[in-house]
Amino acid sequence: MSKPPTAEEPKNPHVHHEPGDVNALFLTKFGIGMGLAIVVFLFMLWGLFQYFAQREAALGPPPSQGVGETAQKLPPEPRLQASPALDMRNMRAAEDQILHQYAWIDPDKGIVRIPIGRAMDLMAQRGFPVLPQTGVRALATQVSGKTQ
Repeated sequence: MSKPPTAEEPKNPHVHHEPGDVNALFLTKFGIGMGLAIVVFLFMLWGLFQYFAQREAALGPPPSQGVGETAQKLPPEPRLQASPALDMRNMRAAEDQILHQYAWIDPDKGIVRIPIGRAMDLMAQRGFPVLPQTGVRALATQVSGKTQ
């Protein structure tokens, strides 16, 4: 019977670490070099942006397009919405007002608009109107033998 492996003994005597596979010193130097290169490039970009900002400030504002023209021209139609969220809120408020308030449509003929909730209550009480069967609809009823 064999004895169990201890901390000094390898578990598998045929498998060993091969020191020639990876050069740890080279990889460490490479990583440090890449980190330093990134830091150097970041400082160079920061300096470039500072140069551009100073140059823009030294040039001053762009020349005007015409004599006395201070207003900015609008682009040609169609334009994008300036504030879509506000436009949507206003549209929904207008639709809610139409759906939930009374209003005259044609006072001469006595046509009014009533709130949607009241209209549904009235339709539930009175039922839907039945249209007279004329033309193709009457013919279809006669052929099928069903009433709609």
